[in-house]
Amino acid sequence: MKRLLSLFIALTIILSAVNGFAINVSADESGYAWVLVDTYQFPIPEDFKPGDPWSYFASLEGNTAELQTTIPYGLGAYASKDESNPGNLHVKYTWSNPPTIIQANETISIAFEQEVFSNRTGNFGVAISPFLSLDVADLIGLGYGTASGVEAKVIYEDGTETRWFGIGYGQDDRSQTSCSANMSLKFKDKGSAGDRWALYIGAYAGPPGKVGVRYTYEWKQISNPTTITVTASTAGSSDLGKYSWEGEWDSNWGKMILTQNGPIVTGTYTHDKGRINGTISGNVLTGTWSESPSYAPPNDSGEIEFTMSADGKGFSGKWRYGSEGSWGNWEGGKRITEVKLAPTNKAATPTSPTPTGSNSAEAFESGSRIMWQPSSGLGYRLYRSTSQSSLGISVTDFYITSTSYADVNVEPNTTYYYTVKPVLAEANPFQGIEEKLGNAIAAFVIKTGNQLYKPGSFKHFIMLKLESPNMSVDGINQEVDPGRGTTPLVIAGRTMVPIRAVVEAMGGTVEWDGSTQKITLKARGNTVVMWMGKTDITVNGANKKMDVAPASKNNRTFVPVRFAAENLNCKVDWINSTKEAVIVYEE
Repeated sequence: MKRLLSLFIALTIILSAVNGFAINVSADESGYAWVLVDTYQFPIPEDFKPGDPWSYFASLEGNTAELQTTIPYGLGAYASKDESNPGNLHVKYTWSNPPTIIQANETISIAFEQEVFSNRTGNFGVAISPFLSLDVADLIGLGYGTASGVEAKVIYEDGTETRWFGIGYGQDDRSQTSCSANMSLKFKDKGSAGDRWALYIGAYAGPPGKVGVRYTYEWKQISNPTTITVTASTAGSSDLGKYSWEGEWDSNWGKMILTQNGPIVTGTYTHDKGRINGTISGNVLTGTWSESPSYAPPNDSGEIEFTMSADGKGFSGKWRYGSEGSWGNWEGGKRITEVKLAPTNKAATPTSPTPTGSNSAEAFESGSRIMWQPSSGLGYRLYRSTSQSSLGISVTDFYITSTSYADVNVEPNTTYYYTVKPVLAEANPFQGIEEKLGNAIAAFVIKTGNQLYKPGSFKHFIMLKLESPNMSVDGINQEVDPGRGTTPLVIAGRTMVPIRAVVEAMGGTVEWDGSTQKITLKARGNTVVMWMGKTDITVNGANKKMDVAPASKNNRTFVPVRFAAENLNCKVDWINSTKEAVIVYEE
């Protein structure tokens, strides 16, 4: 890999001198950066196979994933609800190669092409969507994640951002046909030598699961502690040869699937799950090969050099163990896909940092906060276990309708394993029908803090989010102010909420005296009195002060949530990463 990186830097200097543009190849002050060291294709989940009532299909080759969900009319409980519209979602996603080298805190962008063959839901809640995420490098599967995971933001070509890129139920109207978009996220900060993080790229089809690839990066030294700036002195074009290496090849070491991004080529071949990484100069590809089980020298990796034929339909080449062994023969031809002209180098379009996405989890003062991406179905089951090998128990007796949950009934200083599964159908005990669940759509590992709010007692929670018209009450999603779209807001650094929704959610009452502008809150055996526009407050008859007075917005009374809730014997936690207020109170 060190040789490959040296070749990449040297090639960049040569190509830039010819092409007439400036490129920066840099590391941090110590000469370190995040370097792509491994590419792993996850096996297709077992549920992607014909079944009753749904039939699924998926394939994954290189940077391309193809998925299909078929729901014939009249077959099973989840068959199409429309006799003239049997369900059939069929789509192919192709994504660009991730960078070979990423700087600390660099925002990266992956281009996705969506090719839609069929988009009929059968009036059922099914969808397929691509994804890009950053997480630790040793996840056991694409459906799992940690509290450190980062989900990418989707950006259409016109700069519009979205959360719902894909086809089918709940996805953007503009992405229901063939189109393209970029997914962007901010990579990790500096690490210690040997630290590893990974990009996970692929597509998600609901209950059968996800298909995709893991690209692993290691914090390692790539050059001397300097920045190499290359400026061209003559005009011209970079020498990438006449034809692209991208596509499918038959070779004496098995089927090869290569992708090309400028001068960088990556790919796989069938012999011992082999992998290829290299750079191009003219019609010559120079780089490395690696194979299972170790993908490391002296027995499972080495160097390659391939020379493409004049017609772009074959290559002759050589390989060897390490960088000093004798050379063997490696040749291929019969390109399965059409011959493509080599790409021309273009300056990269700058991208702006974007906020993280919607799959996340973290410990907070009262327990664990988990948030996952929506999935088709009626709701969700969130399972909690203290053992990684066990699914554990559902945290609620009912299914959750929100896509976030605050688990406040946990013990301090304990590692918990959480798994989210979609609920596809309710149980009907009178007919002997059990609840039907889909495959896991997310999993998280969280360690709680040393001190929690009243451990051992049974607690409830109300979770509100800035600028969101919905709140979660023990996992049940409901509107803060039905039909009006009212959301919490910030005034003078305090989170203000339409207080009636909060108090009534915990079984209390709110009284309003228009003549005196007085608000009376009664809940949990306490009485709190406030006045509109005043910072005075009484709690069970005792006088106190707030630093922000209640305010009226759109004919709704907003009250500082912390002062109100804490004086009703509740605890309020603020989760800065998601801009959420969590109110916790005992049974």
